[in-house]
Amino acid sequence: MILRLSALALGLNFAAAKPVTAQVADPHAGHHGERPSVTTVNGAVPLGIIRGLDEVTVVLDTLTSDGQRLVITRGIRRAGTRVGIHVHQHGGHTCVLSGTITDFVEGKPDSVWPTGTCYYMPANTPMSAANLGTEDALLMDTFPLPPGAPVITIVEPSPGR
Repeated sequence: MILRLSALALGLNFAAAKPVTAQVADPHAGHHGERPSVTTVNGAVPLGIIRGLDEVTVVLDTLTSDGQRLVITRGIRRAGTRVGIHVHQHGGHTCVLSGTITDFVEGKPDSVWPTGTCYYMPANTPMSAANLGTEDALLMDTFPLPPGAPVITIVEPSPGR
């Protein structure tokens, strides 16, 4: 069973009126095509403390001429934190506007993305991103997806669950 959560439940603070859909996989799921919980990427727990982005703003949430939804958000990944292991059903892109992000993607070597770089988040692939530096990182995420689809599905159980 997949539970739908609001952005606030994920620790995101949106400054726009339009909600951005997110999902958290039920850790007891695993049948009927649902995602079971995941606790590692490439056999290791990603570094960093699990925490949502801070000061998230929805920059754009619109339908494109081909009927697809385009969502662009900006937020701060605090130093020492990471997003829980998750998937993007339709992929996406992150641009690092300031700071540095370490990206952990299943099947790929860990990669470091400094200020001014962007990286692709492959569809349906477990991943996490961490700010392992000492300064906060400002990020801009872009998600092309069908209307009604979640931008992110968290598959890692929250600590203490």
